[in-house]
Amino acid sequence: MNADQRPLTDSPASEDPNHLAISQTGAATVDQHDALAMGLHCKAMRDYGQALAWFLKAAQQGNVPAQYHLGALYKQGNGVVQDFVKAASWFGRAATQGYARAQSGLGLLYKNGQGVTRDFIRAFGLLREASEQGLSTAQYHLGDLYAQGLGVAEDFGQAAFWFTRAAEQGCGSAQYRLGVLYQEGQGVTQNLAQAANWLRKAAEQGCSPAQLRLGMLCQIGMGVGDDDQTASWMRKAMDYGYVEAGALDKSRQPPLVSTPEYPSI
Repeated sequence: MNADQRPLTDSPASEDPNHLAISQTGAATVDQHDALAMGLHCKAMRDYGQALAWFLKAAQQGNVPAQYHLGALYKQGNGVVQDFVKAASWFGRAATQGYARAQSGLGLLYKNGQGVTRDFIRAFGLLREASEQGLSTAQYHLGDLYAQGLGVAEDFGQAAFWFTRAAEQGCGSAQYRLGVLYQEGQGVTQNLAQAANWLRKAAEQGCSPAQLRLGMLCQIGMGVGDDDQTASWMRKAMDYGYVEAGALDKSRQPPLVSTPEYPSI
């Protein structure tokens, strides 16, 4: 039995009172895969306390997905007091075994300085590994690091590349950021039709900044759509104060990053 398979009796979560729920249900000898399945079921039912207990049981037996889900509960504060340090610990166990969602989760903690010292270089490495496995959330945040020059040299071409990969999987924030790059001609040849296309995809997912930019494009005749659609985006823009009395206020611009940011978990 290797180190990854041994029970993690010294785990920071092993003293959690929710661990008692496992013994009380007579599940002390449950196989790790069954424990994971029970945890996922409880999580789907929003019984986060029991989900935490089942994930802990599986994680202590070396189950990698359970280690990730346990970290996610600690990060989100579901079924347990929010604790970014424990989230980083459990994400780290799964990330070292190549689990993409854990690599992404840990990368975001390093990016934001939550539970760990902020380290953009480590964030970049982890997000790159997850991105190469096709995880859209990681691809979006990797593109953001390239766009801002955090942990890596600023490179809008690479930002566009990773935003595109995430956008094609339906990531609203990536669709918005890609639309902005096409609108501004950063990392790609300026193309307002492409900008409108990606902004529309993000706007239809409820991304407010995309709705604002699309409304502004429509007002100056660079959007795509009929008059009713144009009016709809313009109303949204007016609601946010970027357009006043039907006239474009060029002194204001929608924010660069979508709000709320695309979920990291």
